[in-house]
Amino acid sequence: GNPVSHSLSPKIHQNFAEQFGLKIQYDLIKVESENLHQAVIDFFKNGGHGANVTLPHKQQIIDSIVNISETAKQAQAVNTLYLDKEGQICGENTDGIGFINDLFNRCHFDCNGKSILILGAGGAAQGIVPEIMKNQPKSLVIANRSIEKAAKIAVYNNSKSMTFDELNHFDQSFDLIIHASSLGHKGQTLKFKQHHYHSKTLGYDLSYGKAAKPFLDFCDSMKIQAYDGLGMLIEQAAVAFEIWFGKKPETKKVLF
Repeated sequence: GNPVSHSLSPKIHQNFAEQFGLKIQYDLIKVESENLHQAVIDFFKNGGHGANVTLPHKQQIIDSIVNISETAKQAQAVNTLYLDKEGQICGENTDGIGFINDLFNRCHFDCNGKSILILGAGGAAQGIVPEIMKNQPKSLVIANRSIEKAAKIAVYNNSKSMTFDELNHFDQSFDLIIHASSLGHKGQTLKFKQHHYHSKTLGYDLSYGKAAKPFLDFCDSMKIQAYDGLGMLIEQAAVAFEIWFGKKPETKKVLF
């Protein structure tokens, strides 16, 4: 990815490896977009076992891989690379299942039969929507400044799209409100109205740390329980680890 210096992935995967007595080396590799294809080839040529792909390369990497899972195709993004039995480079996306697992394990929330709102329609939203729909929510609304982006995700996943202005006048409360924009990195957040939540509504920011704070603070001001995306990061890493080593790590021990 680029940048990668902030990544918690080495610490997370080291913890997973220690659970099974494995010795691994997980390095952070900064890669410019124009060098991405060659960097992937070189990584596996030099003995790499598996790799994670992060921003801004999750979508571009698709052009460099022939074997992409159905999940990654639906998400239009790849975050995990591995070699199959024939030595071919394969791409998977574990973000969606990582999100669902964190909702269930840490937040005790099941999407089945629930009304869900996603604020933002970028790559982060696109990565989780297919997995949300597999869990059969009652409804899913994707709101975004640009209706085109929201509509593109919504149509593909049989959900509803609207602009933020339309959302303001949309009279429905939601069981889960997901903040999927990158505004938190600027100290800002997308907001929702009082009629969009009820006493048991859950808030969730796909970012973690400082980037999630604006949305979490806003939810707190609305007296809504909310979580950041650290658990999702750990859960998606656990799925990737299982792909690489065939072992399912315990995630509850890793939360910082």
